[in-house]
Amino acid sequence: MQTVTVAIADTNPGRRTKLEQCLRNGQGIEVLTNVMVNGNHMTLSHQSELHASVAAVEDIIARISRFKPRILFIHLDPSDDANFTLLDALRHRCPETFVVLLTDKSIPEEHILEALANGARGYLSHEADPFYFLKAVRVVDSGEIWATRKMLGKIMDRVLH
Repeated sequence: MQTVTVAIADTNPGRRTKLEQCLRNGQGIEVLTNVMVNGNHMTLSHQSELHASVAAVEDIIARISRFKPRILFIHLDPSDDANFTLLDALRHRCPETFVVLLTDKSIPEEHILEALANGARGYLSHEADPFYFLKAVRVVDSGEIWATRKMLGKIMDRVLH
């Protein structure tokens, strides 16, 4: 079994640590660290928000380019439009890295669909059983997507209409 490198970009240290521990228990998975922008959240005051978001995205892209993880778990924040900018930049500038979204119940399906349309290769709830995180790494690494059948139906509806 080939080793898969995984990085986690989540500003919540508790969630990040829990996911790191789960992934470290998986055979053939190497968890990379220090891919966050100094562990800081990307939101700032309204006045400098656009400049800060662009700078934060560029910093994350630089870090991902340096670490080159195969799989990158990113927390999807529904209030942060920089998520989609980051996904688009990763898709174009780090095509060897596959993004899997970390979600929760507060995230509307429409945001998940938009993120998938912007290059994410799948999504999982933070509350998912650890088994599914390990399985998602293997599935996405093999070139497939990780999504529920219900979401696949919605993706197909979007493609066909």
